[in-house]
Amino acid sequence: MHTDVYRRLVNAKYVLERASSIQAERNEMSISLSVLVMHDAVELLMVAILDHLNIPEMKKREFKDFWPFAKQASGIDAPDKMAMERLNTVRVALKHSGILPNPAEARSLLARTKGFFENVLTLYCDKSYSDISMIDLVANEEVQNLVKNARDKFKAGDKDHAMVDLKVAFHKVRHPEGSIIPGIVPPKMPSLPSEMRRAGWESYLNSLHSFMENSATAINSLMLGIDPLEYSRFVTVGPTLQWTMAGTYTAQFWRSYSEMTLETFDEFLEFLIDYALKVSQVAVAKPVRTPSGFAPHWEKFGANE
Repeated sequence: MHTDVYRRLVNAKYVLERASSIQAERNEMSISLSVLVMHDAVELLMVAILDHLNIPEMKKREFKDFWPFAKQASGIDAPDKMAMERLNTVRVALKHSGILPNPAEARSLLARTKGFFENVLTLYCDKSYSDISMIDLVANEEVQNLVKNARDKFKAGDKDHAMVDLKVAFHKVRHPEGSIIPGIVPPKMPSLPSEMRRAGWESYLNSLHSFMENSATAINSLMLGIDPLEYSRFVTVGPTLQWTMAGTYTAQFWRSYSEMTLETFDEFLEFLIDYALKVSQVAVAKPVRTPSGFAPHWEKFGANE
């Protein structure tokens, strides 16, 4: 498969996953918007597949043309025609007539669209949906390699180290070299005099500090467009890494991953990729330091400059 075709398959999957995230918001307009987005994902997939099958570009190609063109090139009938024609009908009614889709049907169409992706990729590309990795969208090559190795380890049965690799990649995403991620930073826990500890203030302040840290995490997640519950799930389920100043770490395991399925692992992987993509949009360069601190910069404005 040509690398450009594969890249477009990755883009198509990313758009479909965005449709799934939008639909999960469960309000009337988000469900409607998800129909438009999943239709775009299907069209991106169709164009990539037809290119893969060496179908020449045309000035105008209709949505329904995919099936005869695919059969013409491969001799095999493309699947899920009725399901995708229904998606197109619902999309046309929404976009051109303002008819909102039935929520139950929109959810059903999302499942059928994922089935279309799976069937088409298997039939024409000899790939599964999970083989199309959105990690290639992440610019950081080190993070890419960590995540790819993590999935290989998980499939080989080395689930503990696969989860460690995911958490290391997460650490690299949260602490990009030469950049910082804007956000709310909770105050540090102060050291208390022994009299206050004996009076019971330490327990209270520990609880208060934990609450502030959790609140800052939730707010920062929301500002990035990340579901705080998904963030909490990723952080909680994975092992805990304790980092040293030298950049080494110790992994602490609080549970067994022997029963975790590849499907669940891929959910964590997709969360990490989505988080990495959103962080890359907001990360800013670290301020330049001099031996004595931050380099000052002064500019004078006015008539006498």
